[in-house]
Amino acid sequence: MKKIILIVILCLFWALTLALAKMNNRIIELESRQPVIIYQVDNAGAAMIGKVTGKAIVDGKHTLDCGIYGKFLVTKEVYDSVQVGDDIPEELRKRGKNETN
Repeated sequence: MKKIILIVILCLFWALTLALAKMNNRIIELESRQPVIIYQVDNAGAAMIGKVTGKAIVDGKHTLDCGIYGKFLVTKEVYDSVQVGDDIPEELRKRGKNETN
């Protein structure tokens, strides 16, 4: 009977050790990821000049990297119509502006 209890305790200890190692690996993986920061344009009255420097789909959302201005969330249509190296799209330049401007 004592041998059975010892075997059960050893099996539980082994299972716990494996679970802790797996959780530790997951924590290390999550800590190594860089957070993605997405900005929404609100540049009323400001001029955005430059080029699109990158395109990406992050968690199903379409984004454009616009030089020094950062990463911006755009519609699929805007994403599809712009290529890396193009000027910053007009949709980003006028967002936040009044329609009468």
